Amino acid sequence: MRVPLAAAALALGLAGCGGSDSPAAPGAGGPVSVDLIQVDSVEVVFLASAPVAVGAHVQGVVGDGCSELLPIRQSRAGSAVTVRISRQRPANAVCTQIAKLFDSTIRLEGAFPPGAYTLDVNGVGATFEVP
Repeated sequence: MRVPLAAAALALGLAGCGGSDSPAAPGAGGPVSVDLIQVDSVEVVFLASAPVAVGAHVQGVVGDGCSELLPIRQSRAGSAVTVRISRQRPANAVCTQIAKLFDSTIRLEGAFPPGAYTLDVNGVGATFEVP
């Protein structure tokens, strides 16, 4: 029995797919690395509300094509406000090298009575005063 050339080529091509030598797809359950994103700038903004609401306009880089943002965490100790913006990506993944940018205004939690405050977003600081 003769097998047409196209059918033989297709069978050989399919035999090479799905082998154990194939890299895992992103998010396939392998090890994951978690890091803080790169923050380039932080600007404090006052949001139109009563009582005074404060936001942080943050610009930076999330990472490569495999990086995904995690929930933003905030903490406060007196007049010091800390914001952590993290990302996760599959460890050892081969990803597109196109930077995912971050540009967002984050509403800071809690009340801000009159006074001086410091803000730290992934190591980039800013100070502000509420009149």
